Amino acid sequence: MKSFEEICYGVVKQPKFIKNVAIGLILGLIPIINFFAFGYLMEMGKQSMKNKELALPDWPHVKGNSKEILVKNFSIGAIAFLKFILIPCLICFAIFGLVGLKTFGICVGLFISAPAFAYAAVSNNLETSWNIFGMLTEFTKVYKWVIAHYKKLIIPSALFLCLQMVVSFAIPYTLMGAPIFLGFVFIISYVKQLANNSFKS
Repeated sequence: MKSFEEICYGVVKQPKFIKNVAIGLILGLIPIINFFAFGYLMEMGKQSMKNKELALPDWPHVKGNSKEILVKNFSIGAIAFLKFILIPCLICFAIFGLVGLKTFGICVGLFISAPAFAYAAVSNNLETSWNIFGMLTEFTKVYKWVIAHYKKLIIPSALFLCLQMVVSFAIPYTLMGAPIFLGFVFIISYVKQLANNSFKS
């Protein structure tokens, strides 16, 4: 199995890496609109597993049937953000906030949500429905896998969190959608490889 560093190098060497990531970073800066960026990440994970190789898909154009793809990606991105990023962060914020560690709680939330979001992308464990029962079921499946592989996810998750902290300190009050998007481009690629190995075993 390749190391996280090797995976990151492979991502950067992908065709059109700069173009596709730049679009995601720009969209990630805009609240609500950044759900398109999260939807792109889910599509990236899906295509990578389907092709058995790392894939950075092109962004769909706003024409013809691509409009339906954009709407679907927006919906998937919103659900993914709610289930695997916002909910864990809010839970950790509430728990650690009781003892005055609100910022630490958000950090813990981002740390545990990163591999969960990534696995949801590569395992196709995300439905576009807002059905509460379905959301809880998928949430449980994803975190069950994360817990089972936590030893191999600690370093990528820690680096993901470090990226968010560095950006937040370097650019105070920045909208975090952009660095979160960038971090997920790399961690999804790593989790994709790890998931491939676990599916074979």
